[in-house]
Amino acid sequence: MIKLEKMKNNEFKKYLDFMVPDYAKDISNNYDLPMDKAMEESELMMKDLLPDGLSTKNQFLLNIYDHALNKKVGLLWFNVNKDINRAFLYHIYIEEAYRQNGYATKALEELQVRVKELGMNSIALSVFGGNENALRLYKKMGYSSSSISMHKLL
Repeated sequence: MIKLEKMKNNEFKKYLDFMVPDYAKDISNNYDLPMDKAMEESELMMKDLLPDGLSTKNQFLLNIYDHALNKKVGLLWFNVNKDINRAFLYHIYIEEAYRQNGYATKALEELQVRVKELGMNSIALSVFGGNENALRLYKKMGYSSSSISMHKLL
C-alpha cells in the first residue's frame, strides 16, 4: 500500500516552509506564546535539529507514498540515537485529503520495521495534549505514556 521514500532537497525546502509556521501555531496555541515568539522557537528548533538539512546525521525525513495512487500522501520525520538504542518520531503528517484511510497506521508500522533494521529497540515521541486524533492513533499502535507535562494558564 505505502512506501517511505527519502525526501528530496526541493521537497525539504517546501517542508520547512510548511513545518515552521505550523509548529509555531501549535506552540502558540498550547503554551500561550505570542505568534512572533513561537515562530522564533520553531525556527530555532529546526536549525538545531537539522543543521545540515537532509544530510543531518541520524535524521530521516521521508515521504509517505501510495504507489497504487501514484501520489505522496504525507510525510514522516524521525531520528535515531544509537547511544540509547531509541528512535524519536518528530512528525507524522497525512495530507487532509488522505486522512482516515489508514495511512498513518501503515506509516507507523513501516517506521517500526525501519527502526528495528537500524538497530533501535524503541520509539519515543511527544504529542500535544489537545491532539486527540494523534493520541488515539498512538494508543492504538501500542504507545504508552512515559511522562506527562502539564500547565495551567492564569
